[in-house]
Amino acid sequence: MALLNHMIRSTLRRYGVTRISIGVTFFCILVSLLIMAGVHWLLRQRAPLDSYMIAILIPAVISPLLSFPTFGLLAQLDETERRLQTLSTTDELTGAFNRRHFFGLAAYELERAERYHGIFSIAILDFDNFKLINDHCGHMAGDRALREVSQICRKTVRESDIFARFGGDEFIFLFPETDEQEARQCLQRIVERVSGLSFESQRGTVDPRVSIGVHSYGPKSTTLDAILEKADLALYKSKQMGGNKVSW
Repeated sequence: MALLNHMIRSTLRRYGVTRISIGVTFFCILVSLLIMAGVHWLLRQRAPLDSYMIAILIPAVISPLLSFPTFGLLAQLDETERRLQTLSTTDELTGAFNRRHFFGLAAYELERAERYHGIFSIAILDFDNFKLINDHCGHMAGDRALREVSQICRKTVRESDIFARFGGDEFIFLFPETDEQEARQCLQRIVERVSGLSFESQRGTVDPRVSIGVHSYGPKSTTLDAILEKADLALYKSKQMGGNKVSW
């Protein structure tokens, strides 16, 4: 039953309600004609033209009346469920994954690394001068800054990487099958691209700055808490060095 439901929803997404309803109508007409022809063949009678007309008209009228609203409702339900799924896993402001979903994915990645002796890296990004943008340019500009930084991060990381809003002006990354050196290359590009942003206010221009700390799964960091603690220490190191840096 679940497989059938999945197949129907996938077909609706691919072809749409109208095309599916038309297809079902033609199928019903074909079945109706086959049944009518079969009955007349069994009775050893030649089917009159009226029989063909009735066999075509009845499903042609009834099928759309039943199939179109039915498939329309299924499509609406599918769209609603997908929206709810998106809301449950993403941060509304930035479009990044939310914290809860991130840790669910991170727990799976940790289990995979333990089982197959793999590696992954976690990085924490902090918006160094987010408060300055809020104070000088207003909260709307602050929200826009968070969205633009999030967009830069999502465009820079790979499709297989996991990016989420950690809370407030902090974001977090998980790089599967990636050591610190490889992760740093990606993170450094993010720092450079964020530095290219600029926000104007009556008090002057504010250029966003971010600090990032990164740490990898390894013999001395075998739990998410341990990796996050080391990444947070690396983040603090970046801030102590003046920000706008990636530390490890």
